[in-house]
Amino acid sequence: MTTLGMPTSMFLVFVATILAGSAGAIHYVIWHVILGKPFAEVPPPVLAENPDIAARPDAGRGIGDD
Repeated sequence: MTTLGMPTSMFLVFVATILAGSAGAIHYVIWHVILGKPFAEVPPPVLAENPDIAARPDAGRGIGDD
């Protein structure tokens, strides 16, 4: 038996994909866009906590940065 020209199992996968995508889009719009929640809480940089290190001219540079 076919639904919309697809076998039943394929139709169920199609419906599940549409529902999952819709739930993800609704979550993104409400949580990240409207409420402004970040994807991950980023801790403040270590350099900002230690003024002695932050005052150095090479602060924040990685090894090999020229």
